[in-house]
Amino acid sequence: MKLLLFDIDGTLITTGGAGMRALNRAFCQVVGIVNALDGMRLHGKTDPAIIREVFTVRGNAHQLGDFLQEILEMYVTILPEEVQRSEYTILPGILQFLEDFHGHSKLTFGLATGNVERGARIKLDRGNLNRFFPFGGFGSDAESRTELIRRAAENGIQHAGVLFHPDNVFVIGDTPRDIVAGREAGFQTVGVAAGDYSIQDLEEAGADLVLADFKRGREAFLQMTGLS
Repeated sequence: MKLLLFDIDGTLITTGGAGMRALNRAFCQVVGIVNALDGMRLHGKTDPAIIREVFTVRGNAHQLGDFLQEILEMYVTILPEEVQRSEYTILPGILQFLEDFHGHSKLTFGLATGNVERGARIKLDRGNLNRFFPFGGFGSDAESRTELIRRAAENGIQHAGVLFHPDNVFVIGDTPRDIVAGREAGFQTVGVAAGDYSIQDLEEAGADLVLADFKRGREAFLQMTGLS
C-alpha cells in the first residue's frame, strides 16, 4: 500500500491570499502590528514558524511565547471569512485524481501541511475536500516541516493499520521546503510546479518527480507510484 501526503496551498488549492490576510488581521488585533507579513515569503513555512519570524523581524522575539496561541486562535476565527470572499481554486487535475483513487485498495491519502489543523480544514472545506483526508500532519503538530511530515506518516500507519515502507510514502508539495523536508523524513518526494516555484526549482531541491500539475503529470505520477 502507498501513502500519499499532500501539502495544501499551491498543491491542492489556492485561496487568493486568504491566509495572509487573516494572519495580518490577527497580528493587528492581538498585538497591534499592522501589515505584519509585508515583505515576507511564506511559501512552505509552518504557521508557527511564520509567527516566530514576524516577532523576530519586528524585534519582539521575546514576546512570542506570550502571544503565539492567541494569534493562532484569532487567525482561525478570521480565516473562514477570508476564505469565503477570496478567489478560490482547486488546482488542475486534483479533484479528478482524488475522486478516482479515493478508497483505492492500494492507496491512503493524508495531509502534510504547515497550516495548523483548524486552518487546514477551513481552507479545504470550501472545496469540499476534507472528505478525502481523514488524517495528516500539521503546523499545530510541529513547527518543523520535517517533523510534521513524520507525524503525518505515523498517523497514516494508525489510520490504515499498515506499516508503510519509506519507499511507499510520497510527500507531495509545491515548494522546495516540501521537497527538502520530505527527503529529510526519509520519504519519496513529488514536486508540483503549479505555484510560484518552477520545475527546475523543485528538481534542484531534490524531488524524485516533478509535475507541471496533476492534470498534465497524472500519468507520470501513476507510473512512479505503480498505479498505472
